Amino acid sequence: MSNFCPEWVYALCCAKTASDFLSSNSPLSAIAKKFSNKLSEHYDEIKFEEIVDTAEKILQFLSEINASEEAVNMLNDFIYVRCSLNSNGSARKIQSVFSSEFNSTKLKEYGQDKTNKVFKASIFSIRNDVLPKAPPGWTINDVPDIDWLGQVFEEEVDNFSL
Repeated sequence: MSNFCPEWVYALCCAKTASDFLSSNSPLSAIAKKFSNKLSEHYDEIKFEEIVDTAEKILQFLSEINASEEAVNMLNDFIYVRCSLNSNGSARKIQSVFSSEFNSTKLKEYGQDKTNKVFKASIFSIRNDVLPKAPPGWTINDVPDIDWLGQVFEEEVDNFSL
């Protein structure tokens, strides 16, 4: 039976990979490997190369729009929006009585093209005040029921894992 990662979780991990790359001394591949390993514990295997490719496209877009010093803030705003809102704009409730937003999907809904498209649209909407920016000091662990994903975001990268 298929056990694919939800698209929003994949997108968050790719954005965090890009953010950590910009704000640390860790190589992109080592950061992607951390997320690949952790996501693959919960879902069907996600190769770290997929995360690297998607994070590179995100970084390329940020370069194209001359995000420079604001790039990490934009990535954090994107993570905030994807944690807070569903694709239809309604508030995301990660845990409910009958389901969890972390539940796997039967079809592979994530990938470089979709994540890149959603990222570009989200950044455009955030820059034009259509979508909210993250409050000052916000972290993913401020999200109720973020559970294991918040722990992965805080985990150190092993630069020698490759």
